[in-house]
Amino acid sequence: MNEVNTSSQGASRNPSSDDSMRTRVEAALADRFGEAIAREATLDRRGGHASLRIYWRVELPAPASGRSYPRGDRVLRALALPEAGATPGEAPPPDPRAGFRDAADAWPFVNVQRYLHRIGMPVPAIDHVDVARGVLLIEDLGDELFEHAVWRAAGVDFDDHDVPPGPLGGEAVFDLYRTVLDVVLELHRAARRSLADPAFGEAARCVAFEREFDREALRWELDHYREWGLRARLGDDAVRPREAALDDAFDRLTGALLALPQTLALKDLQSRNVMRKAGRWYVIDFQDALRAPFVYDLVALLRDSYVVLDDALVDDLLDYYVAEGARAGLPWCEDPAAVKRAFHLQTVQRKLKDAGRFIFVEREKGKDEFLPYYEPSVGYARRALDELPDFADLRDVLAEVEPAFG
Repeated sequence: MNEVNTSSQGASRNPSSDDSMRTRVEAALADRFGEAIAREATLDRRGGHASLRIYWRVELPAPASGRSYPRGDRVLRALALPEAGATPGEAPPPDPRAGFRDAADAWPFVNVQRYLHRIGMPVPAIDHVDVARGVLLIEDLGDELFEHAVWRAAGVDFDDHDVPPGPLGGEAVFDLYRTVLDVVLELHRAARRSLADPAFGEAARCVAFEREFDREALRWELDHYREWGLRARLGDDAVRPREAALDDAFDRLTGALLALPQTLALKDLQSRNVMRKAGRWYVIDFQDALRAPFVYDLVALLRDSYVVLDDALVDDLLDYYVAEGARAGLPWCEDPAAVKRAFHLQTVQRKLKDAGRFIFVEREKGKDEFLPYYEPSVGYARRALDELPDFADLRDVLAEVEPAFG
């Protein structure tokens, strides 16, 4: 998923589909906890992710004498696909020849969660998998988003803003981000260990290691920005004279990213995909994990469209990652300057893609709630290009054609 798909608001509503989905969730609850508990449970639809996954908050009744719920939690989440019998989200139908442990393992959310849990990553527990009905019952993490914690730490009232305030800085904000960077560091360390020792973490069974941000995927995202961020907004006449220059710069940028060390990336590690429960931060969006440039999650986190950080704070956080990464034996952290260059390269690619996606969602899905984040995303790309003299041509082209680039 990308940034536009991570909000818990705005999924299209179909009453008959909701009724069918509720019935499937109730059936899954009955299988897990018994029919009496399923009948008494309270279900509250909480939105979805690009209509592929819908979340329900489930409050269970007080357990009968002698019974208890997982972790003692009376509240959990149901993650449901739009239709029963559909394949589990992004997965192909289970194939016994494919090496999956069971049918549930073909569901990327389950498959990747199992791996991340095995290597000690903070991810929600899975309490029940119903492949036939397309329903997962997972641990509820409450309502505290990392985004809101950062705003509070910076002294910002997040209820008063329609666009991201900022840039934000300060020691309290640094401390929050350092905690999540520790998760990234552990992921990078554990992923390297998994690849070196396949018995550890069962990396061979994790679909994330079979997927990668290849040349086609990276370039498609840049062209997605050209199509929607430029052509759809400004018209063909504005873009056509610059096609060759964009092609050349996008090809070189893609090649530079592919030349970077690659590792496991969660892909959407941003402030709306991290939640706190009992003092611990959990990652909630990981089913699209894949092999990518080592800075990918760093850019997703530190150049988040929803939280704008002070550039000096970002530099301090990158310094922290480099220092701790060197201590953890991450080979790419031996050259701090190379890490920062890689960070700027990935920022240009990721944030142009995000900007284009925001326009695509508005034009094609009728959702305009992401438009306030367009300019901050383009602004990230502009500042990154200021640090990349060998891409001055791309900066010049965008300065000519992109109104948000000023």
